[in-house]
Amino acid sequence: MKGSRVATRAATWTDPPADEAGVVAWLREMCDSGSIRHDPNGDWHIFGYADVLDALSNHAAFSNAVVGPPPEDSPMNLYRTGNLSWMDPPRHRQLRALVNRVFTPRYVAGLEPMVIATVEEFLDKIRSADRIAYVEEYAAPVVSTVIARMVGIPPGGTRLFRQWSKDLMALADPETTNDGLQTVFTNTQVIGLYLREFIQKRRRDPRDDLTSGLIAAEVDGERLDDAEIAGLIAHLLATGQAATLTLVNAVICLDQHPAATARLRSDPTLLGTTVEEVMRFRNQTTRLTRRTVEDVSIGGHVIPAGQSVSIWLAAANRDPRAFPDPDTFDIERAPNPHLALGHGIHYCLGTSLARMEIGIALDRLLRETRHFSVDYATSRLLDPRQMFGANEISLRVDWLDPR
Repeated sequence: MKGSRVATRAATWTDPPADEAGVVAWLREMCDSGSIRHDPNGDWHIFGYADVLDALSNHAAFSNAVVGPPPEDSPMNLYRTGNLSWMDPPRHRQLRALVNRVFTPRYVAGLEPMVIATVEEFLDKIRSADRIAYVEEYAAPVVSTVIARMVGIPPGGTRLFRQWSKDLMALADPETTNDGLQTVFTNTQVIGLYLREFIQKRRRDPRDDLTSGLIAAEVDGERLDDAEIAGLIAHLLATGQAATLTLVNAVICLDQHPAATARLRSDPTLLGTTVEEVMRFRNQTTRLTRRTVEDVSIGGHVIPAGQSVSIWLAAANRDPRAFPDPDTFDIERAPNPHLALGHGIHYCLGTSLARMEIGIALDRLLRETRHFSVDYATSRLLDPRQMFGANEISLRVDWLDPR
């Protein structure tokens, strides 16, 4: 593709608004009037479903290694070493092969009793309240505790994981103050030291947990070192935010679509398709960033090498060329080939676990309640230009059997 002419801008660029309704309308406008955009700052944007799918499939041209390495002594290196999301082949393929030796479908299926017990534990704590802080008291602790228990972290460390998860989520909260990043920086230093010590303990005394499995995993004579295992654990916790956000988006969707809620309550077998529709309708990650490593032709344009490219998943999942009536929340939508969990070699590693914990946590909440509703005035939605979800949801609940 060297020497190819860069196509001209398809339409006038406008910056996205900050409110959810405005972002959804903006995404539709961008998608309808030209799937590929080139903004005034020189960055590229991909909106249409077919082109987004093409970009996600073409890891050779669209690199995931978009973030430069932090200083060698920075605690933020924890997010890079072993982080499959920011890694290209061949190292991505090697690490994923090692993780896949442990994180098998059979292994995930075996976690179900622990997931059920974790959901019940946090459900019991909120069942007597007619108003709950849904993220703080249910969605976030269920997800972070499942991950911590899967990794093998003891109860004291589990509380540390919950706080770490909360601070990461807060970075997308428009009300977060400027010291939010410093809080994450400090807590990452603490969790990094904790994980290194914990991994060393597991090397001396293996248990039946994911950390011990990662230590023992071997492919072609290669094993993971401590920094890579710590990075993979950090990666699992960070990507676990998607499950938390989907649980958040589920109650928002069900609150805003009472007919769908009534249909789901009358037929719980629709839970699986409901969760998939929540992921499509309120895509937890609005966009991904890639960098071109060669000239690439896509959607009638040529994007030169070395360009920053935003891949708008939330726009692709509302593209009418891929989804009939895309602005309708349809809990029986089939097929539903949404891209909320990515595509290609970077398809979400924890997809099966995420679907399990989301399904169990949402099912139990529906079965234990007559009704719930969101109090938006006292809730805090995230910046939809980054994520669809909430840092906190104030949920009014009418329990069937309050305790």
